[in-house]
This record gives sequence, structure tokens and C-alpha cells, in this order.
Amino acid sequence: MSDPICAAVVLNYNGHHLLQENLSSVVSAAQKVEGGCDVIVLDNLSTDGSVEFLKEHYPGVIVEVAPRNRILFSYNDLCQRIRHKYVVLLNNDIRLRDDSLSVLLSHCDAPDVFAVSAVLLDAEGTEITRSRTLGELHRGLFRTTFLQATEVGPTLDAGGGCAVFDREKLVALGGFDEIYWPFYWEDTDLSYVAWKRGFRVLIEPRSIMYHRHAATIQQTPQTQAVCIRNAHLFFWKNITDPVLIAKHIVWLAFLIPWRAVQGNRPYLRGVWTAFRKLPQALKRRREMKPLWTRTDAEVWALIRGNGPSAPRSQAGAPIKREPADAGSLSR
Repeated sequence: MSDPICAAVVLNYNGHHLLQENLSSVVSAAQKVEGGCDVIVLDNLSTDGSVEFLKEHYPGVIVEVAPRNRILFSYNDLCQRIRHKYVVLLNNDIRLRDDSLSVLLSHCDAPDVFAVSAVLLDAEGTEITRSRTLGELHRGLFRTTFLQATEVGPTLDAGGGCAVFDREKLVALGGFDEIYWPFYWEDTDLSYVAWKRGFRVLIEPRSIMYHRHAATIQQTPQTQAVCIRNAHLFFWKNITDPVLIAKHIVWLAFLIPWRAVQGNRPYLRGVWTAFRKLPQALKRRREMKPLWTRTDAEVWALIRGNGPSAPRSQAGAPIKREPADAGSLSR
């Protein structure tokens, strides 16, 4: 019997209650995958009995215990070790429909497809919380705009907790960049790098998953500062368009003194810590730039379905806009 083509990897840390609530849906969805799909729980050294629960109640689930808690960056090590063609990266607070995985995988045969993302609803299934994403410049920073997806098409990024990835491509791109440690913007960065390398990222609206938002990360001034820091690092690492860079510099020169007058400590702390990582971001940029096959304008246009032309507005019904300092699912 051949090895399963796919692995559904659920990241967990002290999420015993979330595994009780959601893991059975992952197992059911994996059983529907043609070609086979292993279910793996990647545990970041939980202390709440998660591993013992899995061994007792889910003997068919593979349990991988990380040597240390590297949050979602533990995915990187595991993806290098396993040999499945595709890997679905899931949060432990995600619940799946039975067909969620099979419809995602139906688009993965195309050689230029890097990832395919599901549509996220809230835990009650009453509101779309994540669908198709586009990019735009807002106050000198990159931010994402969500549109309701009605058909398969391009999207800016594949959510780090609700998408299938071509495992070999993911490993070749280096996985999630630890410059964004401990969280936020890492999944947007990975997909954007894939777009600039010549790959595509798709959204599949038939794949529905349910997400209990912020079940694992609470919003605090400290996490806000991390978001702001990583938004700047994303721009410095990835954006090379001269016009966008000029606008970024102008806005930065205005916002820093203005936020200081306002006493906005999370913003000031975020920018300060970003500047401390600026050399690291520029080093990453120099390393990747020779491998890029698309400009920012070409990427933005392709994501909007307009071909290789300058970024312009996209018609569609907006769901919501992420602030300039956010860009990732909570974990």
C-alpha cells in the first residue's frame, strides 16, 4: 500500500479542550481524502495532558512532540522530516467539514500552485472571518483586505492555520521566517514570497472551516506592538517598488512624531523593535531578491486577477479590513 499523499498537521500547546472539541472533525475530513491523509498532532510540550488524551482516545493519530516550544515555527522542522506530498497546517481551534480537505487538494496538481486556502467562519458558522485576501498600501504600510470569495481564484495569502501547502515548495522557501517570532505576519510573508518566486496561492470557497478566533492568543498592548513591528519588517523585507518605498518613508516620518504626541506606546515600541531588526530584514531581502521572478506590481495585479500590470482597485464586496499592524491568524 502506498504512503498517504497528505498530512493534516494540528499544532497544539495546552489545548486539551480544543482537541476534544475539534480533532474528530479533522479525522473525519482526512478519511475523505483520495490518496490517503495522515493526521498528525504537533505538540509543543503541553503540560495539560494533551498527549495522554491523544494516546487514549485517538490511537490512529500520529503524535509528534516538538523538542521545544517554537510556537508555529515548529511546523518548519516537521515539514522537513515528513515525506508527504502535501501538508495541511491547522490550528487546534479549527473545526472542519467532512469535505474541507478533499476540495482543497483537488487544486494542488498544477505545478505552480504553492498553497490553497479554505474560507473561515466563526465558531458558530454565522460570519465569514477570513476569505479571499488582497494587498494594499495604507498609511505607508502593507495591509490585507478581505473579499468574499465566490469561486476559486488567486488570493494574497494562505492562512497558516487553514490551508494546504505543497510541502517541497514550502521547505524550499524556508518555511515560516523566524524574523517574525513569536507570531503575526509570518503566513502572509510566506505566501508573498511564493508569489514573488513565480508560484500561485488560491482560495477555495467550497472548503469551509470554523475558527474560534483568539482562542490561544489574547490581544494586549504587547501583542499589538509585535503586530506593528512585524508589519514594518514585512515591508522592509519584501517590498521593492520605488513608489511604495517613497510613500512608506513619508508616512513613517509623519507617524512616529504624531504617535509620540498621542502617547501611543504600542506603536512606538513596535517601530523601535522593528528598527532593531532592520539589518536582519535587509539581509533576508538581499538573499531572496535574485530568486524573485515578479515585481510587487505584477504580484498585486495577479492577485487581483488583472495580469501583470500596476496595482489598481478590485471590485468586490469587502468583508472587513485588517489594520496595518495585523496579518495572521491567532495561535
